[in-house]
Amino acid sequence: MGHSREFLRRRSEIEEGALQTLRRQYELLGMEESESIAAYFTRVQTMTNQMLYCGETLSDESIVEKILRSVSSRFDHITVAIEQAKDLSTMTIEELQGSLEAHEQRLNEKRAVKLASSKH
Repeated sequence: MGHSREFLRRRSEIEEGALQTLRRQYELLGMEESESIAAYFTRVQTMTNQMLYCGETLSDESIVEKILRSVSSRFDHITVAIEQAKDLSTMTIEELQGSLEAHEQRLNEKRAVKLASSKH
């Protein structure tokens, strides 16, 4: 009986240490300038899943707020619009991703038009 209790205590200590490391990485997590929204959301989701596995409790609201704070500066105006127009406490991560990807698509289309017109 003593061995299983010791094992559980050690496992708990290891998980807590891993969780502390993940929390630090999560706080430092930010979107790279050239990174796509989809790639960034995948990184955030991977990290939050690891944190949840280690016992962390994260709400969609806290993840949405984290993403809005940490996306690339090229999304500044859309993040401000989302914060002002939406109730972040009810917004899902998927809704945020959809809004940011739609904006990213528009940016990419504008860039493609500019490139095409500059070649003529």
